[in-house]
Amino acid sequence: MSKLLVMFWLWSQEGGRAQFNATHVNIDAAMVRRHCSLDIEIACVTNLPKGIDPSIRIIEPPGFYDDLKTSRWRGGRPSCYRRLAMFRRDAADLFGSERFVSMDLDCVVGGSLDRILDRPEDFVICGPSQVGARWIYNGSMMMMTAGARPGVYEEFTPEAAELASRRFVGSDQAWIAYALGEGEATWTDKHGVVRWNGDHAGPLMFFPGHIKPWACIADPFVGEHYRLDMGSTGIILGERPGVWDDVEQARGQGPFDRIIALPKAARAWTGRVDLIAEDIGHAKRLARMLGVEQPVICGA
Repeated sequence: MSKLLVMFWLWSQEGGRAQFNATHVNIDAAMVRRHCSLDIEIACVTNLPKGIDPSIRIIEPPGFYDDLKTSRWRGGRPSCYRRLAMFRRDAADLFGSERFVSMDLDCVVGGSLDRILDRPEDFVICGPSQVGARWIYNGSMMMMTAGARPGVYEEFTPEAAELASRRFVGSDQAWIAYALGEGEATWTDKHGVVRWNGDHAGPLMFFPGHIKPWACIADPFVGEHYRLDMGSTGIILGERPGVWDDVEQARGQGPFDRIIALPKAARAWTGRVDLIAEDIGHAKRLARMLGVEQPVICGA
């Protein structure tokens, strides 16, 4: 049996409510690897490969419906119609696998994915993240055998997208609900797939909406699991007097893989800054997110 392809998507959407980058891809890949013992390969569909870990296979975006938007799904909301390429009959050729799962980047993996991903159905999608008649499915995660449900792609048109958006919420997930109707196999909280609401009821948590995992790293569950693998070195640049003297003393402990700085220090620092923190506590949490267990702290 071929490997299950675990696939993320990274693109830039001007004015989007959340901006994703290579670090988010790398963190998600690290979480999946820590919590999945199945035979998997990890890939990212993107034309923005810079900074993505070499262990992650880069897939050239198919280029279908990249810029399509509907009149009812605007205001920074993500336009994901490009993902409908997964429903093409030649999906195995496009993505290099007969079986694949697409996961949104705004997730936290805090437990085993084996039972979640070891499903026999030819198509599985998340159940609704909110209760209401306008939600049937949620596009945060979809798994399928290549070629399943080809009508989702073949019957799609921009006009059909507008019709679907009047009945259901979302972009591609609205069309999927419109095209397939009820009755598809789903993941719900009973399977350990949950929506972020402060209740850590499952090993896989998605953050649909404005709040994203990196904004919640003060939460113990998110802070523990939303991170790269430990082993990197890092330095934190604070704002108290003497910070640059501390930096000189710390140079002998370098070089440092990660640089986290408070705003004033970031403006003065002439080198690369990976992340800007609000305060030292926040900086420590960001360092852990980047795989630094014991950062060198200067100017604290």
